[in-house]
Amino acid sequence: MSTSIVLAADAGYVDSRLLVIAVLASLLALGGLILLPKLWRMEADIQRDEATRAWWPFSEALREGFVRSVPAAILAVALLALALISGFFEQLLTGSAGAAAADATLLFGGGFLLMLVVDLCVTLFNQPKIVVPPAARDESGALSLWWKSRRNRPARRT
Repeated sequence: MSTSIVLAADAGYVDSRLLVIAVLASLLALGGLILLPKLWRMEADIQRDEATRAWWPFSEALREGFVRSVPAAILAVALLALALISGFFEQLLTGSAGAAAADATLLFGGGFLLMLVVDLCVTLFNQPKIVVPPAARDESGALSLWWKSRRNRPARRT
């Protein structure tokens, strides 16, 4: 029993928007993966305070949490790109190859959602330590830093 890959060009259409988004996400993920070793060692430009203070509209605690979570966000974007690419192949292929692409889409999409949750946990709580860059593992999470800054503020007069 042999399985063959059949293109579904005559069976329907292929969503070109999905392909464009997959290419853009792939380029973004590729650029992030190239920078990942520097980000993991906290040596990239994003670590510099001047690089983010100019455009960062939120608190300093959240900015520090964001900087720590960039490696996890890059991995999330890479998983999203893989999910989009497999979704493209899911539309393009039929039979067992299309079913395998559908399974891969679900797997990569689930991994993307999981990495979003991990990214949020790194930003807010600096946990799990395995995905936090080693230089930032001893720091407090954004939620803890924010709470400490609230307690140290002078009381408001009415």
